[in-house]
Amino acid sequence: MNTQQGWPLDGKNYQDSTADLSRSTQNRYVKSINLRDGGVGSLLWNEQLYFVCLQNAHPAAMQITLTSPVYNDSDGFAKAKVGETIPVIITTRDAQGNPAADTPVIFTRGDSVGRANQEVNSSAAADIQINHSDGRSSGANYYTATGADGTLTLNISQDSGAGFKTPLTAAIEHNGVTSAPLPVIFTVVTSPDTPKANYWGHMAETLTDSSGVAYRRPLLASEFSATPGKTLTIANGYYDKGETWGMITVDKAWNGTGGGCGRDTLPTVANLQTLYGTYPDNAMRSRNGWPMTSSGNNNVSRYWWAGDYVISSDGTKSLYAAVNLFNDGNDVKTTTSTSMYYMQTCLASPRSAAASLTLTLAGQDETTGSAKAKKGEQMAATIDVKDAAGQPMKNVMVKISRGSSYNRANSATSSSSITDDITLRNVMPSGLATYLLDTSAKYLYAQTDALGQVTFTLAQDSTAGLKTTISAATMDGSNLTDSKGAIFTVVTSPDSDKAKYWGHMPETFTNSKGVEFKRPLLRAELSSTADTSGYTENNETWYTWSRYPNMYQDTASPCDRLGLPTVNDLQTLYTDYPNGALTTTLGLPVASGKYWGAGNSVPDATHSDSQFQYVRLSDNNTLTTKANTATAQLCLAKRRDLSIELTSSDMDADKGAPVAKKGESLPLTVTVRDGSGTPQPNTAIRLGRTLSIDRAGVVDGSSGGGMVLTSVAPSTGSMTFNCTVSSCTSYWYGITDEDGKAQLEVTQDDSRGLRTPLQAMLVDDPLTVSDMDVIFTVITSPDSDKAKYWGHMPETVTNSAGVKFRRPLLAAEMTSNSGTYLVNNETWPLVTAANTEKAGATGCDAEYQPLSGDLQTLYSDNPNGAIGTNYGWPVAGNKSWWAADRAPNTGYYQFINLNSGGKGTASSSTATGAQVCLVEPRTSTPASITLTSTAMDSAKNAAVVAKGSAMPLTVTVKDSSGNPVANVGFTLSRGDSKNRAGMVITDGDVAADAGADDLMLKELTPASASQSMTTTGIVFTGTTGSDGTATFTLNQDKSLGLKTPLTVKVTDNTTLHASLDVIFMVLTSPDTDKALFWGNMSDTTSVNGKTLHRPWLQAEMLSGVTPVFTNGVHANNEYWAMAHTVDNTKWDIAKQCGSLSKAPDNNDLLTLYHSISSLGWPTQGYPYLSKSSSSGGMYCGVDENTKSQNCAIKPAGTAGYATCVE
Repeated sequence: MNTQQGWPLDGKNYQDSTADLSRSTQNRYVKSINLRDGGVGSLLWNEQLYFVCLQNAHPAAMQITLTSPVYNDSDGFAKAKVGETIPVIITTRDAQGNPAADTPVIFTRGDSVGRANQEVNSSAAADIQINHSDGRSSGANYYTATGADGTLTLNISQDSGAGFKTPLTAAIEHNGVTSAPLPVIFTVVTSPDTPKANYWGHMAETLTDSSGVAYRRPLLASEFSATPGKTLTIANGYYDKGETWGMITVDKAWNGTGGGCGRDTLPTVANLQTLYGTYPDNAMRSRNGWPMTSSGNNNVSRYWWAGDYVISSDGTKSLYAAVNLFNDGNDVKTTTSTSMYYMQTCLASPRSAAASLTLTLAGQDETTGSAKAKKGEQMAATIDVKDAAGQPMKNVMVKISRGSSYNRANSATSSSSITDDITLRNVMPSGLATYLLDTSAKYLYAQTDALGQVTFTLAQDSTAGLKTTISAATMDGSNLTDSKGAIFTVVTSPDSDKAKYWGHMPETFTNSKGVEFKRPLLRAELSSTADTSGYTENNETWYTWSRYPNMYQDTASPCDRLGLPTVNDLQTLYTDYPNGALTTTLGLPVASGKYWGAGNSVPDATHSDSQFQYVRLSDNNTLTTKANTATAQLCLAKRRDLSIELTSSDMDADKGAPVAKKGESLPLTVTVRDGSGTPQPNTAIRLGRTLSIDRAGVVDGSSGGGMVLTSVAPSTGSMTFNCTVSSCTSYWYGITDEDGKAQLEVTQDDSRGLRTPLQAMLVDDPLTVSDMDVIFTVITSPDSDKAKYWGHMPETVTNSAGVKFRRPLLAAEMTSNSGTYLVNNETWPLVTAANTEKAGATGCDAEYQPLSGDLQTLYSDNPNGAIGTNYGWPVAGNKSWWAADRAPNTGYYQFINLNSGGKGTASSSTATGAQVCLVEPRTSTPASITLTSTAMDSAKNAAVVAKGSAMPLTVTVKDSSGNPVANVGFTLSRGDSKNRAGMVITDGDVAADAGADDLMLKELTPASASQSMTTTGIVFTGTTGSDGTATFTLNQDKSLGLKTPLTVKVTDNTTLHASLDVIFMVLTSPDTDKALFWGNMSDTTSVNGKTLHRPWLQAEMLSGVTPVFTNGVHANNEYWAMAHTVDNTKWDIAKQCGSLSKAPDNNDLLTLYHSISSLGWPTQGYPYLSKSSSSGGMYCGVDENTKSQNCAIKPAGTAGYATCVE
């Protein structure tokens, strides 16, 4: 440049227009170039250098602006927290608005002020840091230049700021163009973002603790609705820059006055402790900026009011609380003062106050809300506190209190008495062991646990049976309350609204033998107190009965005598609970020494009355007396369900009463059972009677009604059991034995035939009775409902000749009579002689009237009035008794005096006399005779049995009404025996068959006899028995298979006859009409699994076929067809069987040998043919007599028996 261009190069560099930004920003430095060697230097702007000018100048910067991306147009400033940076962008442009590159600019800050516009430049805290370099005080220039794009970004911070606002400006160097100011604010956490703050701050409006609860920041004193009574300014501290905060008293904080939050938006102690736990160890100040310190007098700023109470250590006081949020969350200040000043924070949302409080006592009645426990027991109690969503609320303080105690009659108990003292135990979660609520002025505080509950137990250990109201109330401002009645009962009072005190006397209790009792009733529980007296024991009024014997008649009595326990029951109860234990254990009022009535009476010594029993439960003493005794009453839980039954082993079901004859005794049994049917021993019973009555129910006033009653077991002797003319007051009292029974006997030896009502009664339950009549009969009265008295006159009498008489009829038993007479208290009829011969006019018609000989025999059997003595007939009236037959010579009516034996006749038909009838008519006329057999074969129209068997036969004679007729003579005869072909057969062809037609008849009933009937001339004579029949068996043991007709005739009337054919079948003849004789030969038999049909008779051969033998073979009295094995011209197997293949083989015939004798098939003279062939065109056959085989049977030349396989 020097040598060629001539420019000076020595001593100085040429000045460059580019600012040197690598040097200090306190002055302007620019770059310079040594054009000799190209070296670059840096010099102050005002140093002397070579200058060279461009022919065409660069565009000059004419505009400059300051902007920031965090600038807020509405606020008019850019804002960041102290410690953060604000980016500031300087932009230079030429006149046309184009970026002006590399423009030197001077950046300047103005004075910093607080939010209250106070000047703070004197504080080092006001220094501004540019790009984190040293601080710049107000008015200091910062030299820099824009870059190639005409912009420059500076990072501005105020690292020690206390919440200041500072204006920033920039100017283009040398031309005086300046930018508009750009205010920047750096906020601190210790000041809130409010115009009322001294400094610009970013204290959060709300904080949220770890449980999610949000808290509002504290208020500046200037933000209080009224000037706070005390303020706090932490000025010039090492961290606080001087805001003034309001402090407040608890009453205003709780009531929401003078800037207070109000209790529902004050956090609880637990909330504040959670907040501290979220921001511990000064974090509330250092992180969140809240005003608090431990220095000097300002150390009270550590404590912040809670909106709930804290319970005093003894649980009796509720205290205001403030929590240390600075350095110890467990540091809780408590006070009752409302003049102390502490800090407050309000909840962002009101606390959920308790929405429900429920006090529950264990076992409480949902209707009354009261619960019961026994004296000495503890009653569990639970207080539940829940929010509006029904969720449990923990840490809620509740107040537990009580009211006055009242007895069941609603009388208050003196608070000075220990009987009403309530003791709280095990109060949780506070953990108090015991606390005494001895007056209604006492109370206890507790705080709910995590389940929203407070639990404790109640007791009233000295109670007399009282009810006390227990109350619970919330102390969180929700003012919820709940109350329940706690009743502590005593065993000496029953659980009855009539009781004076609350009690738990058991309603029932059981002794060691399982007997269950009801508790005694209070006198006030009776529906009526008539016949009772009251007595007081253990604060309650009980009663005694003054008319115990009549207890069962009194509807006011809770139980009758069967509802009372027995003496043994009561004594066992005392033994189970001796020496006052009945009171201490069961609460029974026994100490006063009252007698308690037993429900089981006992007979007196004479068994004519009963006595009552009592037990004194204070000492187990017993009393037995008839005298009326005032008695306390204890009923059984289940009334003794007893029944009584009067029975007799001589019960006559038809008469509905036991019956004995006069002079005999009747056994009686009285049985007592419980509801399950178990016999009850040692139970008092009474047996009584009423007046005796005759058969018509009319009271009999005679001495014959007298009775004697004897106790057999238990044995107590005998007693007269009589009545007066109008009433019966004689009773027997007894007691049942171990089987629950009493055995007795009763007699009525002078009875006329009377019925006497008896009644057995439970002495202790007169309404429980069993009635039974007893009847003593006399022989002089018949057992007829027409009789006046009960009798046992025999219905029939038989004389020694076998004639059976009916007893005489009473006058009332006849439809009419011709007069009456009275004998032995009964009225008997008289009939005229003429009427005895008229049908239906008397007690019986002529055929049922006895003959004079019948009557004479009867008298002779029982002479001199013995008929009256032995049979009770009214012969003592000395009446004439009619006979059915008239005198032989005169035709007069005959009679006999059955008392004296005198006989006579009467000619007048109007003469009267007594009448007796026969059981059976004197005669009966046969109308038919039959001969039958159970072996009747309807197909053969004959009775059929096999030869050698006995055929049953029955002869029956009946009258026109179809009734059997006894003692009828008859004859039984036979005809000729014939074979099946109708030929008469007497003998067989051989000597052994001689007498083939002989019959043997044996009578079985009514007599035993035998008759050989070898010819038709022999006749059997017999008589029917009492059933009108005669039975027989008939044999024809040499029969050839014959049929024989039998005929039976009535001896006295031969026109009455009947016939029956009898057949005796033989095994050797088949049962076919082609046979000569009657037989039962088997048509088939089974051999080797095949069914063989018997050989054919000659008569069974088909017509038009040439037989082998013209007449067949005669064997066993039959003619049998012979066959060839194979023969085209004569009878052969194929013609008989259909084909040769249907013939048996030789083995079949060998097997047949073993059974053929039992089949009756013919075997004489010829073999049985088979289909089995042998050599030489021959066939085999078997001789069934000897089982010999013959295999030389010529097919068309050897005859034999043919059988076929079916």
